[in-house]
Amino acid sequence: MISNSLIDFPGKVSSFPGKYLGLPLHTRKLRRVDVQPLLDKIGKRLPGWKGKMLSTAGRETLVKSVLTSQPIYHLTVFPTQKWLIKQIDRMRRSFLWRGDEPEKVNGGHCLVRWPSVCTPKDLGGLGILDLDRLARALRLRWLWFQWKNEERPWTGLAIPCDKTDKDLFHTSTIVKVGKGNKALFWHSSWLNGSSPKNLAPHLFQKSRRKNISVQKALHGNHWIDLVRPLTTGVEIREYAELWEVIQLQARDTNADDEITWRWTPNGEYTTKSAYRIQFIGRTRTSLFHPIWKAKTEPKCRFSLGSYYKKRS
Repeated sequence: MISNSLIDFPGKVSSFPGKYLGLPLHTRKLRRVDVQPLLDKIGKRLPGWKGKMLSTAGRETLVKSVLTSQPIYHLTVFPTQKWLIKQIDRMRRSFLWRGDEPEKVNGGHCLVRWPSVCTPKDLGGLGILDLDRLARALRLRWLWFQWKNEERPWTGLAIPCDKTDKDLFHTSTIVKVGKGNKALFWHSSWLNGSSPKNLAPHLFQKSRRKNISVQKALHGNHWIDLVRPLTTGVEIREYAELWEVIQLQARDTNADDEITWRWTPNGEYTTKSAYRIQFIGRTRTSLFHPIWKAKTEPKCRFSLGSYYKKRS
């Protein structure tokens, strides 16, 4: 028997699997068939563009503005799906170099390796976004909002971030501890910009509660009980050093915890900065700068940049 409240409900009643705001929705992990419509949507763009009739610079523009932007909504919400990124990259690569469908393009048609294509121009690449790194940068927003926007309805639920996402987030933030109810004792960078798990890695591995908050860990020095007994010289040394740093750390127990993003002047998270920091360690090069700034046709700049990248 259907209740009156259900009859009066203006929305559409459906069952799983389904769609919500254009995204596949299911009670379990998404299968490939659930994500296939996204690939079909991207693939349908290619025939209508007549890629062979466009210059390489024109195809580059379409790859950056359309093929790269279409999956962003999906990549923000769901955990990394390597096979999906591989399939999208296959379409982006084939259209960029040949203007053809992926089935008609092989590696020999590509002038530059795809990882080099997906490297920023100032680091010697061709400037097309790396979807794997972009997806990780987008997912870090969930962790940022957990701190900044507690009133969001999903607060307290599982978020689509893996261990690598969380490690990158904790490395990219500095926490000023107040009450200590938000900051994680081992993971958050609350000790002069460093985290206890980096200052005392052996104690972190030994700790029986790795996700304990600062508030609970410092209450009665409970963190010490979680790493006892100390059995090696390394553990004793790390314990002494960590104890000293914690004792010297000043905090206002009446204030809220505060978080700052390391990579922007105003301390606020941006997807651009989260993407760029994943290239830390790459050497900047001035070789390609004159090429991209040259006052000539875009197709000439792209062709010349590709040529020098291939030769380098």
